[in-house]
Amino acid sequence: MLNGAALQSLTSKLQLVLGSFGLPSVEFGQPRLLQEAAEEAAKTFQGYAKARPSKADAYAAALAFYRGQTLDDRQIDLVACALSEPLKEVGNARALGSPRLLALLDGYKRQAVAGDLWRLTWFGLLGSYFAFNPTKATKAEVEGWQTLRGCLQNSWPHIDKQSGNKVVPDWVVAMRRDPALVTDNAAYRYALDYLRGDDEGVKRLSEDLAIPESSWFWHALVLSAVKRCAEQTDNDFKEAIPQILTLISERPVYRDEALEILLTRYQRCADSSVHPQLRDYVCRKDVWRNPKLRAAGLATAWNRVSDDVWQMVLHWVNRANLQDFFAVLAARRQADEGRLEFWSQYMEQISWTRLIFSTQTRALAWGNEGIKNLIAREEDSYATISTNADVDAFMMQLGEYLVVEFSKVPNAAYVYKADALPFEPYSREYTGTSDDLKFGFRNDCAARFTHPHGWQTNARTELQVLGIHPDKIAPTASVRRVPASEQAERRATPDTAAQSYGGALLDRAFSHRAHQGLNDAPASAPFTMPMLHRMTELYPGVRIDDRRRTDGGRLWVEDPQQRVIVGNELKLLGFKWANSRQAWYFPEN
Repeated sequence: MLNGAALQSLTSKLQLVLGSFGLPSVEFGQPRLLQEAAEEAAKTFQGYAKARPSKADAYAAALAFYRGQTLDDRQIDLVACALSEPLKEVGNARALGSPRLLALLDGYKRQAVAGDLWRLTWFGLLGSYFAFNPTKATKAEVEGWQTLRGCLQNSWPHIDKQSGNKVVPDWVVAMRRDPALVTDNAAYRYALDYLRGDDEGVKRLSEDLAIPESSWFWHALVLSAVKRCAEQTDNDFKEAIPQILTLISERPVYRDEALEILLTRYQRCADSSVHPQLRDYVCRKDVWRNPKLRAAGLATAWNRVSDDVWQMVLHWVNRANLQDFFAVLAARRQADEGRLEFWSQYMEQISWTRLIFSTQTRALAWGNEGIKNLIAREEDSYATISTNADVDAFMMQLGEYLVVEFSKVPNAAYVYKADALPFEPYSREYTGTSDDLKFGFRNDCAARFTHPHGWQTNARTELQVLGIHPDKIAPTASVRRVPASEQAERRATPDTAAQSYGGALLDRAFSHRAHQGLNDAPASAPFTMPMLHRMTELYPGVRIDDRRRTDGGRLWVEDPQQRVIVGNELKLLGFKWANSRQAWYFPEN
């Protein structure tokens, strides 16, 4: 505790300080007034420590520097504060873009090393560094700003040493607390709290360093938030994506870098299934556009990520197109709902899709939100049909083949060899007739099938002939069309059938049969047992229960999920439904 003499001495010193700042003195014995005066002195000190020269004088010095004029010592100190200021007399160019910048910054560095650089001049450089707005900067200005950052990074230790352990300005305290502020990780320390909504630390920083709202720092803060977010667990990372996308939209300077990190991290998640919000944002026409356009050279931003990441988002888009085509477009045409379920079995193999809209569909977009969103998502990617006003089409590539489906029955589906198409796949308009999309109606094509009730069995066979099998179903042998005479012959010679269809499959299928002559399909059946096994293996959980014996019994097929598509296929093969067993049986006798 201070005695009277010490307190008198402290008061005298404080009065000297107050007088030097032009503040009123206080009388001894008034501690409250003494404290208030000390606080006022501290504020005034911080004000002087962050003092900026006349904005007009600094602007004039920056303009003279940009025009190549020689600067005096005072102007050299002044220009430090205005390096990022747009100069209207020279088309809003900035001194940061001047070819003379490097020499100027080298001069500041030499002064800092020698201990001769005025601390407020260095603070002026720091202010120019944080004042830089990259949204309309030229390449030269960005490079100049990076050079300025290097100057600050190299000279800061000398300014720090020069400041000593005395009372220092807030900005010196901030720099000592986080020297990374003048590195490319400037915002990393504050990003995670900012992402979580705790912006107290970054607010204090912006006040101490006078960071303007237009500064690059806020954009870098978003990029750092993305980096910190990518370091979290899968669940925490995914939960943060909506907030991240909002921040990227608000501060888009480092948008592409941020999206590259987001998408790459998402592809590494244990579950990388579609994230609708991320898909819709990155596919916007003002962001990266539809990933399908990369092959046409119209969406080059997708070259920033690996093929695995690109294919992940392409898969998201293909799935959405398939679902929307049948749910939004084909549904209003009363098309066979089984088509969505059927083609979904090949989803993993669909490498490219394209929607082709009729004039009626485009007109309906004004009043149908689903169609409007679909067309907007496919902008620059979809095509139109000129002759059929109410028929939409859907292209999808599966391996070496391209399939064309239509939204309205009774149009058939056409399968073409992708490297020998009778039409241009990226054309903006089609007639929708045998001149292009329906070329296979009058000419040869790889396959063609219509959609009568139970069409799926025939379609699957047609695709298997081309080597196209449902996802995750490994074919045991190639499939070819089997004439009726050959089917009869195979029923009589099971060993030959086993060789043709794959011995391993038939060994497994017939291993439970104890009696020779019962391992064939029923005599009246339009199928062979290998065909039946192939069909049932396409649906998880479906099981053949062959109870035929010499003394009776039936051939049964059980589907615990009781899927409509399975039932349709079995009915086409002649099976009947048994309510008592909740299963399908073949009525052989």
